Amino acid sequence: APNLDVVEYPAWDCLPYDRASPALSVSARRLAALHRLQQAPDAPQLLVTTINALLQRTVTPFRIRESVRLLKPGMEISRESLTGLLQRQGYSRTDTVADAGEFAVRGSIFDIFPSGLEQGLRLDFFGDELETLRLFDPNSQRSTGSVAEHLLLPAREALLDEDSVKRFRGRYREQFGANATGDPLYQAVTDGRRLAGMEHWLPLFEERLETLFDHLSQ
Repeated sequence: APNLDVVEYPAWDCLPYDRASPALSVSARRLAALHRLQQAPDAPQLLVTTINALLQRTVTPFRIRESVRLLKPGMEISRESLTGLLQRQGYSRTDTVADAGEFAVRGSIFDIFPSGLEQGLRLDFFGDELETLRLFDPNSQRSTGSVAEHLLLPAREALLDEDSVKRFRGRYREQFGANATGDPLYQAVTDGRRLAGMEHWLPLFEERLETLFDHLSQ
């Protein structure tokens, strides 16, 4: 059915309260799908999902909208600020980008595998000014074209911004008492670090969570 806009929304590939986080590629596909559902489709849209994905609550449509960042040539952003933004959005820093949700820094070049893209995105800076945005093949690392701009989506549903860290700290202490401050998860979130399995505590990070049906009503 080539006339259909097919949106895939997968469930997490781990068990509830597992010590492992969902795969970066799975989280990236989920967030990309939720963002696409907020856009006016150019063609009839078909949503493909599972019962597990329907039952699982996730961040609100507004939370996704406020977490994106438009990248385009000519804008100014320091490399330290961009690195901090990517880490807050859940991207993992690696030496070489090979999978969704990863980024690498080589001098004035940022390689990112963003949510919603089938290829990597290469940002070339001159000082703090973004000069070009190019696509690249993660397998060969070779550029395949250029884009005029890109809307950068988060890579994970658990976002570590100032408000979410504050909410988590307060609610975690309410649930587990004062001794919770010595827990490795509590310490990691306090320091702004990610810990495997932290996504399972998503209700403590967010003001509220919603289902996929809430995203369909937008």
